[in-house]
Amino acid sequence: MVLNSLSFAVFFLIFLAVLLLLPKKLRKAWLFLGSSWFYLSWDRPGYVLLLLSALMIWLCGLGISAVREQGDADKKRGLCLLLLVIPLLWNVGLLAVFKYTGLLGSLLSRFRLSGPLTMSDLLPPLGISFYTLRCISYMAEVYKGSISAVRNPFDLIIYVSFFPQIISGPIERPGKFFQELSGFCEKKLWDFDKIRDGFLLFVWGLFLKIVLAERLSVITAHYFGDFQQYGFWELLIASLAYTMQIYCDFGGYSDMSRGIAGMMGFSTIRNFRQPYLAAGIKNFWRRWHISLTSWLTDYIYIPLGGSRKGLIRKYLNFLIVFAVSGMWHGSTLNFLFWGLLHAGFQIAEDLRTRAGFRLPGWLLRVITLTEVNFAWIFFNAGGLNRGFRIIRQMFSRFSLPAVWDLGLVPGNLVVLGLGLALLFLVDLLHEKGISVNRKAAALPLLLRWVIVLGLFWVVIMLGIYGVGYDTSGFIYAQF
Repeated sequence: MVLNSLSFAVFFLIFLAVLLLLPKKLRKAWLFLGSSWFYLSWDRPGYVLLLLSALMIWLCGLGISAVREQGDADKKRGLCLLLLVIPLLWNVGLLAVFKYTGLLGSLLSRFRLSGPLTMSDLLPPLGISFYTLRCISYMAEVYKGSISAVRNPFDLIIYVSFFPQIISGPIERPGKFFQELSGFCEKKLWDFDKIRDGFLLFVWGLFLKIVLAERLSVITAHYFGDFQQYGFWELLIASLAYTMQIYCDFGGYSDMSRGIAGMMGFSTIRNFRQPYLAAGIKNFWRRWHISLTSWLTDYIYIPLGGSRKGLIRKYLNFLIVFAVSGMWHGSTLNFLFWGLLHAGFQIAEDLRTRAGFRLPGWLLRVITLTEVNFAWIFFNAGGLNRGFRIIRQMFSRFSLPAVWDLGLVPGNLVVLGLGLALLFLVDLLHEKGISVNRKAAALPLLLRWVIVLGLFWVVIMLGIYGVGYDTSGFIYAQF
């Protein structure tokens, strides 16, 4: 039941209609049931592990609060640290078992120490990469004293399993979420403007996913699927297509998630801010997957010392953080290499800045997009060796092809071209500080709804669908 499926549309319409009619005191229970139903429709065994993770951080969080209320300082510190480490080991251990057993089995089999284990032997529970980070955030904030331990276990289960974000984030911080949850149970939910704005954001995300990302995926698969027969220009087009595909796919999911949460009365973190207009790789990571970048900064980079302990230590921290980011995305070495590439880009940019070597803004944007595009080749390659083979093949032949065949019929290419032009225009307006939503909100009511329903009609008519009108899942759902 992915967010772009017909089954989800039916589920959410029923969920939202009941939510708007329920008394305030029953809203939280309905949200718990809705999130549970959504998760169980995907993964029943995985829900047991999710509950265990949520209940463990609930108990340990309460334990930290209780310890701090009594006992001497040294005992407090030791017990609190123990209560922090236990759920961290549990959550990180679960993530390691489900995501890296296949890699470990392959390595062991090479040395004939055991039979090979594959990822199919242990299917990762739905959203485990994302809710693990939420659990760690909660424990870290309780340990630091930034937030109070949650008394109601159902609040923590809702935080961990919140259905608009469980598949692919964003990774909402606990303090902000519980503040939103408290307001959710008190405020008036029926707000026509907020529901309309949430619906518009959802439709925009759906447009990015099923009108653009699905068409771009055809080009990507067409060239990368049998890359040996192509040269530089075809594989360059394929890499650029994937660069836009992953943005439309993941950015589309994030906008759909924010739109759904907005219709329910939640204000959630924006995960993308025109990333491909970034002037510098550091600036790119302030715009791409913002919730993950800030999480890695707050819980890994800064505790490691950040940039406070000298240049060598700073660059080592870059390598560690991006290695963690790469391995969080997947267990194969191409993801680790992708992360280390970005660490290398960051170090090179920092050295250039320190040397006082300035570049024009337009050139810096071109260089940044080139670096990001190059790294995505390895991200998408399916293996490190295959990534290098694609690069080698790319630079083995530079002649222009006799016939351009992108895998799409001319009509689909026209739709794709116009859609990408619209995306670029919207990003450019946002970059200049012009809010498309605010501009639309200033229009007469009738015209506003003509635009919203018109976009919805375009998405429904021009979207690419599979069997039963269900499109494919989201790229980041696999992580």
